[in-house]
Amino acid sequence: MRYNTHYEDRKKTIGHHINLGIFVLLCIVNLTPFVWGLITSLKTEREVLQYPPKFLFFTPSLEHYITIFENNFFHSVLVTLGYSACAIVIGVTFGLMAAYAMKRYNFFGKKALFFAILCGIPLSIGSAAMVIPNYVYFSTVGLIDRWYTLVIINMAYHMPMCTWIIMSGIEGIPIEIEESMALDGASKPYIIFRMIPSLCSPSIASAALFIFIGTWNEYVSASVIVNSNAYRPIQVSIYNYLGFFGREWGPLTAAATAAVLPSLIIFAILGKYLISGLTQGAVKG
Repeated sequence: MRYNTHYEDRKKTIGHHINLGIFVLLCIVNLTPFVWGLITSLKTEREVLQYPPKFLFFTPSLEHYITIFENNFFHSVLVTLGYSACAIVIGVTFGLMAAYAMKRYNFFGKKALFFAILCGIPLSIGSAAMVIPNYVYFSTVGLIDRWYTLVIINMAYHMPMCTWIIMSGIEGIPIEIEESMALDGASKPYIIFRMIPSLCSPSIASAALFIFIGTWNEYVSASVIVNSNAYRPIQVSIYNYLGFFGREWGPLTAAATAAVLPSLIIFAILGKYLISGLTQGAVKG
């Protein structure tokens, strides 16, 4: 008996060390490009091209960050923040109404609509497959290179995922709460837009986080459907430093680092809502 206990403890210890080693390896693989880009962005132009490259003991400089923000990069940041804010407000609003209808009403075609939502979830991960159909359609209706074009596309891409996440939150809300509030005189708009969001705020925050990350990192559609510098998002602006005469490594890494930092900050603040929002309806109270 004592031998079996010792064997089980040793097995758990080995498993713990293996999991820790895999975690460390994944951290190294994922963080190395970011750290390399951050270090390169802080070097002078001469040290960027120096071989062999220096990881330490170089002269820190902000010249590349000054260069990108003098060139129109800050405008692209503001434009992308505007796209993200509009996509979040519209996407969460319509996603909330769709999720409430799916969970609280029975209607013809409900199962077909549910499967359509599930099939549309991969759009929030990547939109490359839809670039040509979207370009043809938006060209036909005259919506190419408009300020609201990317808002419509990003909202549509992330609507299925947003609806599915909020549905899981509404599933964890007992119907008796709504019935008691209706008896007290609460209107249906008040229940949908005030009571439901307050009770499933982690799901709504998680959906908003998904929309922000997807909109902030969107490049494929933005590079094809938007041509004007005034409407150019941040990811397309980064690509401008891959010039005809070669890569401008300093400004390129500075722009990439500046583009990643807002996502990291927001994810660090709201990341806890991601797991709680996705699992809120897992156990129905």
